[in-house]
Amino acid sequence: MKKTLLIFSVLIFSFAFLQAQDQSAFDLQEAVDFALLNNAQIKKARNNVLKAQKKVWETTAMGLPQIDATASYQKFIKQPVQLLPAKIMNPMAPPDTYVPVKFGTEQNMKWSATLKQLIFSGSYLVGLQSSRTYKKISENALTKTRQKVKEAVVSAYGNALLTDESIKIMQKNIKTVQKNLFEVQQMYKNGLVEQTDVEQLQITLSNLQNQSDYLKRMQTVAYQMLNFTLGRPIDAPLQLTDNIESLREKNMQLDLLQKKFSPDNNIDYLIAQNQEKAKRLQVKFQKSKALPSIAAFVNYGKNAYNNDFEFFNDTQNWYEQSVFGLSINIPVFSSWARSAQLKQAQLDLINAQNDVSTKAKELQLQYNKAKNEYEHSFKNYEIAKQNLKLAEKIEQKEHIKFNEGVGNSFQLNQARIQLYQSQQQYLQSVIDIVNKKTVLENLLGL
Repeated sequence: MKKTLLIFSVLIFSFAFLQAQDQSAFDLQEAVDFALLNNAQIKKARNNVLKAQKKVWETTAMGLPQIDATASYQKFIKQPVQLLPAKIMNPMAPPDTYVPVKFGTEQNMKWSATLKQLIFSGSYLVGLQSSRTYKKISENALTKTRQKVKEAVVSAYGNALLTDESIKIMQKNIKTVQKNLFEVQQMYKNGLVEQTDVEQLQITLSNLQNQSDYLKRMQTVAYQMLNFTLGRPIDAPLQLTDNIESLREKNMQLDLLQKKFSPDNNIDYLIAQNQEKAKRLQVKFQKSKALPSIAAFVNYGKNAYNNDFEFFNDTQNWYEQSVFGLSINIPVFSSWARSAQLKQAQLDLINAQNDVSTKAKELQLQYNKAKNEYEHSFKNYEIAKQNLKLAEKIEQKEHIKFNEGVGNSFQLNQARIQLYQSQQQYLQSVIDIVNKKTVLENLLGL
């Protein structure tokens, strides 16, 4: 039963994973969530966190028991010869005469194992703290990367949506001008307008068609950029389910302006604090170099000797050996090198402390600016919305005046240029709200 449930759970997870990978329609929040799982920079930052976790264990293991084993085999091609005084063998031998003698066997084999244990090391203790700080720094880097990716997705999504909406508006404008051109051409045939009026509309239509072609090419690039930011193949199918109005409604949050700023919630400030902690540990590390280090070891091994290779026979004798030892390393004099290294670390710490203080002030200024810009984006949107309505009314009035013969093509063209500009300013004002909100949220650590 348990096996069946496990297989069923794996199948459900696999289906959900494949479904997420096949997703092609995104609103802005879904796009951000997808990128935070699949963006290449996010994956790299997550791997760095995993690497830092392994680094912590690597450092920890340095203070745990270490066992090394060795084995060796030797066969003398020519055994070494020692000279012994001849009198040892023959008391009657003349003085200052020697006899060549070979000691030992032609072959030998031995193996041994050594257990080492670090008993005390100031540098090890500081290194263990430093590895944990390094892990924290990598986690902060992941959080910072997530913020950057979020900003990039919001910007890329906004650009793609802006291009979509611009194309829709441009196509609507082209249809309007085409209709007007047809009407003016008929009026010109009846002698009601001049040829210049026809040519003016032809220029306007040509410019709009050229801009429309450019926007369509940019639309492809915008979608490819968004796919890249999401961590998808750049030519993968992609559909944006948000529109300009839904984005505006989701991102005009007045309550966000009421939140108080605290640097302790900001990732850049936390990074600066961890850098200070790292410099403080570096000072401790330099001080620890003046402390003694103590280590112990136990060695056990066996040796065997034979003129023939019979080491694995039952008759082979193996001779045991074992030793226990302690080693103490006491730094005595370094020609003031340690003192110079300590002073450098202390100066680095002072600079890091200044950086923390400066970062807090810098972030407060950034928050004040971001808050003002986010609030101002609301006003820009309202003004852009009002200007768009006014521009539409002016264009309609100029069009009516032109058709009734009391206006001219120059005034109508100017009204249309103003309308087109107002349309783009309106779209951009909504995208600005989204971008400014993202910047403010990141500063607040939301």
